[in-house]
Amino acid sequence: MRISLLLLFISISCISISQNISISGNLQDTIAKEPLNNAVIMALRLNDSLLVKYTRSNAEGVFNLSSLPIDTYQVVISHPKFADMVYFIFGEKQNLNYDFGKIIMQAKNVALEEITIYAFKDPIYYKGDTLVYTADSFKTKANATVEDLLKKLPGIKVSLDGKITSQGKKVDKVLVDGDEFFGSDPNVATKNLNANAIESVQVYDKKNDDAATSQTGEETQKVMNLILKDDAKKGYFGKISGAGDFKNYYEGEVLANYFKKKLKVSVFGLVSNTPRSNFGWSDIYKYGLNNETNMTYDEDEEMSYFFGNNSNEGVPKTYRTGFYYSDRLSKNTKIGLNYSYNQNQLIAQSNTNSQYFLSDTTYSTNNQSRNQNTTENHSINFNLEQKIDSLTDLFLISKVNLNSDNIKNNEETNFVDENNIITRNTQVSNNAKTKAQDISNNLKINRKFKKKDRLLVVSYNQSYSKNELDGVLNTIHNYDTAYVEQLTNINQKKINQLENSSHYGSLVYTEPISPKIKLEFSYDYLNHKNKQNKKSLNNIGGEYTELDSTFTNNFNNLKQTHRLGLKFKYEVKKFRLIVGTKARNVDVKNKNLISNQIINQNFNNILPFSNIRYNFSENKQLSFSYKANSTNPTINQLQPIPDNTNPNFIQLGNPNLLPTFSHEFNLNFNNWKPLSGSYTWFGLSYENNSNSFATKTSFDSIGRSVSQTVNLRNGGYNASSYLGTSIPLFSKKLSIEPSLNANYSEYKNFINSLLNTTSNLSFETGLQISVDFDKFSASIMASNDYNLTSSSLNLQSNKPFTQQDLSGNISIDLPKKTEFKTNAVYRINSNRSDGYNINFLVWNAELNKSFLKNENLLIGIMAFDILNQNISVNRSVTANVITDSRINIISRYFLVKLTFKFNSNKAKEEDEY
Repeated sequence: MRISLLLLFISISCISISQNISISGNLQDTIAKEPLNNAVIMALRLNDSLLVKYTRSNAEGVFNLSSLPIDTYQVVISHPKFADMVYFIFGEKQNLNYDFGKIIMQAKNVALEEITIYAFKDPIYYKGDTLVYTADSFKTKANATVEDLLKKLPGIKVSLDGKITSQGKKVDKVLVDGDEFFGSDPNVATKNLNANAIESVQVYDKKNDDAATSQTGEETQKVMNLILKDDAKKGYFGKISGAGDFKNYYEGEVLANYFKKKLKVSVFGLVSNTPRSNFGWSDIYKYGLNNETNMTYDEDEEMSYFFGNNSNEGVPKTYRTGFYYSDRLSKNTKIGLNYSYNQNQLIAQSNTNSQYFLSDTTYSTNNQSRNQNTTENHSINFNLEQKIDSLTDLFLISKVNLNSDNIKNNEETNFVDENNIITRNTQVSNNAKTKAQDISNNLKINRKFKKKDRLLVVSYNQSYSKNELDGVLNTIHNYDTAYVEQLTNINQKKINQLENSSHYGSLVYTEPISPKIKLEFSYDYLNHKNKQNKKSLNNIGGEYTELDSTFTNNFNNLKQTHRLGLKFKYEVKKFRLIVGTKARNVDVKNKNLISNQIINQNFNNILPFSNIRYNFSENKQLSFSYKANSTNPTINQLQPIPDNTNPNFIQLGNPNLLPTFSHEFNLNFNNWKPLSGSYTWFGLSYENNSNSFATKTSFDSIGRSVSQTVNLRNGGYNASSYLGTSIPLFSKKLSIEPSLNANYSEYKNFINSLLNTTSNLSFETGLQISVDFDKFSASIMASNDYNLTSSSLNLQSNKPFTQQDLSGNISIDLPKKTEFKTNAVYRINSNRSDGYNINFLVWNAELNKSFLKNENLLIGIMAFDILNQNISVNRSVTANVITDSRINIISRYFLVKLTFKFNSNKAKEEDEY
């Protein structure tokens, strides 16, 4: 028993000792050229200046302060013949021993110009709600880009087309020092800025105050902010790059940056016809291609987009240029100006097979299409930050976008019955030109008060957009004689004009009740007008003169919203609680200017919300949030005329649509262990929808469908989860990263007046193993994506399908400043339609050699899709339809690339930024 108690006492003592700080050093008198003894070394606790411990240096000048409790200290070294020296120590469990080494004491008449601060800095930590990565803690190679750095950050994923996710959630915006860098395209920053220029990477959620897409700034978006090092803000740096095969393919880029104090100027240019530099299709709406999108609005008119294409499909041509300017004109004034010009062309050919399952029959369609879209965009952004006085700040953000688009779409569709017999053939041609303009202004005033945390924020947002379309629709039907009376060829001119304007005002007042408790009061007003005038003119005698009243309508939608909000916020060091609600009144007036029919709607909502966060430590956080949402119908869903853009799939508007209502729950956990370097993230989300938008579709005997959006009281729900961890081994040379994503959703629709319930179940499991040495790095990743969709009306559509990927990459530093990189992806597609179960292997390789003293000239040879197997195969399942598609993409090609990086620092490129 005594031995046990003794061992327990020794263990506790060891633990206690291990949790104390030790400070040591060696004092030297450089004038006498001997150690300095008898100097006094004092440790003062910083928060109350209490002397915790002191000692004196011995005859050899050595001192040691041990057994200091973990805290923040001011260490003062004093000697009668020398000036005092002061150090600050920020104690951490991860860094307990502070050895100052040799300390040269200064004469009393020498002014000390700086102090030295010793502190442990975590590679990953939370600062409030912001997740911060210390960039230098993650080693990258010379000439690595920000994208290369992001791929090394635990919890951050970068897809092949440059899309970024953090802990399983999409990053909506990438900023550089808090500002947009060449507009909203994150690839300009991530693919061109050098990794060594980055001090830290911040990830956080913020209100979406972009006036171009949000009228109230209520909804949040995930933001990644790249903080530049101070050294990268001095002088100039940039790169010039060109690549080609001297025949078919080419890439060219130039980026130049100049910094002087608070002045920042950047110039950028890009030309390419390869997928690597193609624009992301998240910019489609800006370029006027709104006919390619399916847009919905939430209760604050926030737009959401769903696209059928991705940036690697089709044959692209891209041209882009622009400049970025930011300067602080005075202590109180900062301005920014951003201009970009974009031109993008995409030619895409696709083959699509769709299977339709009805209660009494099945049939399929085989579709071949060729789409050629050319877009042109001018974008100007201006921002002003003005400090009116010590308590008042003014912010102004203005944006102008001018877009034009030329669309040429041709497709041919065969309808095949259940006996595999072609019953009819349809050829559709859509050619159109669009022009669009978007103007927005966001003015905000922040007023602080002498009382801490008391704040008044007044904002006004104004936006205006106009989109004009002028096109021709041609449809030719080839059919069995039984269908002669049901089908008519179409030759129509389409003239559409959509005009939106909105005014939004907001007032938010925060009153601190105590240092831990705050109350927030808010009032919002929104006035939003939508006007859409659609005209269809039939061709008579070679001229488009006859107005087709069936497809012609002039429709207005006016919405006014009043909203009162109350928020309670309680926050201590580790815990934060936010609870609130918003009471909303919405008045909607829909007017058909052709028939003079007016539909008035007025409804009230209570929209509660809450957020709970607990920080176990700076590196471990648990949060829970709840929010009630409401989604408004779009004007296309409201306008009561058929849309016969595709005569086989006609859409009809419904002016009686009401907004939806949903409850959203989210649970998130993050844990970073600094000593081991392991990182774990976990999340659950659930959304329940009521009064949802549901599609009511009727199919006729020849396969045509007519769809209309209706409200459904119980529309379904969606539940998802994600789990991932990064486990470093062998001094972090080996990393194992398993992950799991699961999703289950259920939604309802009507098929031939029968209620159909569709459920989607998907599991995606993944495992990545990486090794990282000084001259060699490699990783291999395996994933399996399982999908099962079931329909209550027809069990034949309940067919699971899978996608399995095995990928890997290798990077080797060879002698004579040469680097070899290669990556490959092997994909297996299973349980699809005949002709779409395609397995393929895409293998790429690259060899680069550096020249010049600073290694800032690179010559490389790049090979893409060496085996010439690249192909795009997709499957989508919606209600009673299963669709498989194949889209042409660029396959095998080779490039010779020359890159020159320049900077004002004469040091080696990898050390300068």
